[in-house]
Amino acid sequence: MNKRLSSAIAATLRLAFLVVLLASPGVSTGDDRLTFAFAENAPPYSYSLDNRAAGLFPELVQLAFSFTPDYSVNSTVMPWSRAQHNVRRGLADGFLTYPSGERQDYAIFSEKPLFTQDFGHLVYSADNPNAQLIESASGFADLADLKVIVEKGSKWEDENLPAYLERVPGRDLETMMHLLMLRKAGDFFVQPAEDARFIARKLGYGDRLKVRKVDFIPNALIPFHIGVSRNARSAAQVIQQVDEVMQTPEFVLQRNQLIERYR
Repeated sequence: MNKRLSSAIAATLRLAFLVVLLASPGVSTGDDRLTFAFAENAPPYSYSLDNRAAGLFPELVQLAFSFTPDYSVNSTVMPWSRAQHNVRRGLADGFLTYPSGERQDYAIFSEKPLFTQDFGHLVYSADNPNAQLIESASGFADLADLKVIVEKGSKWEDENLPAYLERVPGRDLETMMHLLMLRKAGDFFVQPAEDARFIARKLGYGDRLKVRKVDFIPNALIPFHIGVSRNARSAAQVIQQVDEVMQTPEFVLQRNQLIERYR
């Protein structure tokens, strides 16, 4: 009887030890799940849909980690300020964002961008009487007599659009699209193609939207890198696997196909 009791106790202790071991930092269970935080209201990049994360950024991160052998991702959405706070504090493992100096203080970033946002597009209406001029312009000087629609408070537009352009301010991108397509208050605005096409389709202007890629807009490219909180377990190892994945031809092909669907 005592032997059977001793054996049962020993088996229980071995099981308890195994549970503690697997739960200890630095011990991989073979499927370490990371939590990535995304902005809840930044379509088409990230937004909440039926209480889940949707948009290009969650899809890109899920794609990247589908190629990693040891990690998978759980995506959450929240106000962007809270998402950054959570990564800073280690309450979330990672995010996809521009690796500013401040963010590099509390997160480790992938060597190469997972996505590059391109502001080098002129957005206008096919019905605009100045459409031909917009299509042929080789610089902002050619557009000096036109009105550009801008977003109120946008520092990027203040710094990168010439001061001589007459500005028509809009509260947000939806308002800007209405000003362009419905009210015809301005001739064009500058935005990434993904943003413009998403909003145009949402508001019913997709069939009249024109988007032209140009090379005369300064500071047009904004890189977005995968970042992992320095408080996250094995952060350096996670980024190492991400960097390796992003060099593989199959991943690059699938990433480009995914991005193209949003353009």
